[in-house]
Amino acid sequence: MTESPNDLSIDDALYRVSQTSKNIHLLYDEDLETNDEDIVDLEFPEDIVDFMTLQEKVADVARAVKLVQKKMKDELAYRYQGKAVRLPNKVIVGKPSKSYKPYDKDRVLEYLGDDWKEVVRPEFRITGVKAVAKQRGDDPNVIMESLFETVLTNEVSILPEMKAPKYLQNLEIGEVKELWKIQY
Repeated sequence: MTESPNDLSIDDALYRVSQTSKNIHLLYDEDLETNDEDIVDLEFPEDIVDFMTLQEKVADVARAVKLVQKKMKDELAYRYQGKAVRLPNKVIVGKPSKSYKPYDKDRVLEYLGDDWKEVVRPEFRITGVKAVAKQRGDDPNVIMESLFETVLTNEVSILPEMKAPKYLQNLEIGEVKELWKIQY
């Protein structure tokens, strides 16, 4: 007996994802030869409408997981801005990131004229805008200030312990190191 689409809920999708996540560790066990069938050992609805409804619910769960992961990474970036913390097998490094946002895209394109193809891929390449300014004898910094606003965001890197700088690898587990003060 198949479930009707109305009977399939997000809980059905979560159950399948949960069961799969319990087996995901098998992927990391070098002594075991595993494949997807070993990890995803579930039955799926036979009815195509039920199957596709379930697939949509699983896709919703995947989108929700990505949103939660992004929110968690943003929270880490906020908590550890300008700091590093060592964890078992990982080091978290909070650092500011700078990007440029045009005040007015049309104004930037007007400035670039026929040179726009050299700098737009699909957004403006800052190095390209500076190169065009330099070619024209303009001060690249003045052009950047007049066409783009500087946007500072907090970023966080979660590095495997062995790829972190030595001075961060030498921290005690849980120790937080102040890297720099963020000034806005």
